Amino acid sequence: MSSYGPMFEPSTRNAFPKHIGIINDYVRIPYANGSSFASQFLYREFVRRGHGVTVLGPRDPETCPADLPRSAVLFESLPLRNHPGVFLALPSPRALADAERLGLDVVLAQTGSGLLDLGIWLRSRARVPLLCVNTIHLPSVYNVLLPDRLHARASVVELFDESVIPKFERLTASAYNLSDGVVVLSEGLARYWRERGVTVPIHVIPRPVDPRIFDRSAERDPFPANAPRGGRLLCVCRHSREKNVARLIRIFAEHLAPRLPQATLTLVGDGPDHDSFRALAEELRVAHRVFFVGEFPVTEVADFYRNADVFVYASLSETYGQVVSEALYCGLPVVAFRDDMGVSHQLDGVLPDLLVDPGPDTKARDLEFGSLVRGLLEDEPRRRALGQHAALQVRERSRPELAIARHYDAFEAAREHCLRNPPPTGFSKRVFPIARWTALHVMLAAFGHLRPPAILNRHGRTQPTWEALVNEPPMAPPERRSRVVRDMPLRPEPVPSASVLS
Repeated sequence: MSSYGPMFEPSTRNAFPKHIGIINDYVRIPYANGSSFASQFLYREFVRRGHGVTVLGPRDPETCPADLPRSAVLFESLPLRNHPGVFLALPSPRALADAERLGLDVVLAQTGSGLLDLGIWLRSRARVPLLCVNTIHLPSVYNVLLPDRLHARASVVELFDESVIPKFERLTASAYNLSDGVVVLSEGLARYWRERGVTVPIHVIPRPVDPRIFDRSAERDPFPANAPRGGRLLCVCRHSREKNVARLIRIFAEHLAPRLPQATLTLVGDGPDHDSFRALAEELRVAHRVFFVGEFPVTEVADFYRNADVFVYASLSETYGQVVSEALYCGLPVVAFRDDMGVSHQLDGVLPDLLVDPGPDTKARDLEFGSLVRGLLEDEPRRRALGQHAALQVRERSRPELAIARHYDAFEAAREHCLRNPPPTGFSKRVFPIARWTALHVMLAAFGHLRPPAILNRHGRTQPTWEALVNEPPMAPPERRSRVVRDMPLRPEPVPSASVLS
């Protein structure tokens, strides 16, 4: 056992919950990913409000003490070969005992992996209320395990979608039903999980935008020198096939580049399919106008939003799509495909006319997408007005205090549900989550050998640690955004209803 400091920071609160456990798939954040940024945000906000907070997740051999939160329980892990820096936690008697001894009041399982069963085990063993957070869209995410040669075969993808994915959905729904509630990020996802048999309470809590990061004044113009203002298209996402970046590059090459000589597409991010996207830009002869600038710390991404002209997003796999909210928050109009999940949830009622149905006639839809983008680039007054209108609404509904208040309500509901529905106490009921967790992660580790190791953050730029920004006070919005709020006549719509143990 190695330790850094006390078991956990004592709570200064007298009200429930005093001590919150956050289960996360990463304790060191190796590359940009929305669920871990959301966990870090909640960690900071709960610590500021006087809670004791412990993070539970996999041990990463590259972790140093500065990467860790003040209180953490680390589980031995297996590397996911095709995603270097990703580790799959495995149960061990010592780590399980350490987790049980924490005396948690509630567990928030922000995970799409077998770590969810750690929360189920804690609920059964220690009667800790468990609130699960749905962080991934299963049909979109699990097929990335297929190697390219298999993914290119329609029959294999069809078999995977019709046989494998439904089993994962049933497995996940049954696990959620052993908890005290599920947090989803949009109404579309609430419907999705109800249709798949989730019976515990479902809470819709959209992710907020952290003003400590996105209200900072723009420090620099990060765009390449040959990306002129007035034609800057921006996309921020992981470079993997489920993000639909290839479709976005094709739209740019076919419908924008030939008609708008000043237009450029800047792609912020990195990932396993980065090289194939670069090759596609070369093939379509737009490589000199499509810029791959790599991944940046989340604290620097706001500079891209503030210096871009239009944000473009083609992903259909988002449970939320935090980058869409961030772009809107910074006054950037967004053109995206309607996914009936997270992205649609964010743009409906804000900029609904900039949502495009993705199919089935993809050629016509791509033309429509390109036409909307071209119209914005050619009409600066309209572009600015739409961005200002969006910023007003999103700034109101993305306030951190709203999200935290909704989490408190969900915690209280989870406690009441746990009291009304005590966990099973039999030995087999307690062992089953551990066995399922182990089997799933061993299987995923094996699947990781189907694709070659990817480069996920080739520039090595580091993301903020858990303790970063905890003590930073809120800052006034930058002057540009202050003018937005003063000048716009539109009013926003109402908001809808560390120690380390191993």
